Amino acid sequence: MLILPKSCFLHVPKTGGSWVKKAIAATNIPCRNYTLSGDPHIGIKNCPCQEKFKFAFVRHPVNLYRSYWQFKMTYEWDPGNPLDQACRSDNFQHFVRQVLDKFPGVYSNSLVEFVGETDNEIEFVGKYENLIEDLIAALKAAGEDFDEQSIRSLPPYNVSNKSRFPATYTAELEAAVKKAECNAMERFNYE
Repeated sequence: MLILPKSCFLHVPKTGGSWVKKAIAATNIPCRNYTLSGDPHIGIKNCPCQEKFKFAFVRHPVNLYRSYWQFKMTYEWDPGNPLDQACRSDNFQHFVRQVLDKFPGVYSNSLVEFVGETDNEIEFVGKYENLIEDLIAALKAAGEDFDEQSIRSLPPYNVSNKSRFPATYTAELEAAVKKAECNAMERFNYE
């Protein structure tokens, strides 16, 4: 979580949040990281600034699963994360099947913690697929004073090794992810 003068950024895992934090720092907006027990992924309930404008980003579930696996393969699996321990695999398709079997809809369900229920959503939910423009729109909507160009010129950050760890879906497996994550697919207009 990042606390800014007029807003609060809720960092949904694997949605470009590390880049967003660097982008905000590059704008010279005064801000501070807020963690609980070292975890930067803090949901709405534990947000210390409920009165501020809150924003977060989501990502297409099919791409999120790919990014999650590539990140874990690039950096390492977390021994304290139940999903990592139950689904860990050096084979992407096996990993996805394990997630679908053991944690169906895990991404859709986790989003409620960060962006709220459909009828009680935070002030701004942007998309990873439009990260630069949506970050600029969120900061403007929050009334933050910032340099837009510093965001536009920032290169990618915290990216996984996609060439070393290619992650391809079969048509059936991709359809299964979309079905399991139908709540996120529908709620955030991913077709």
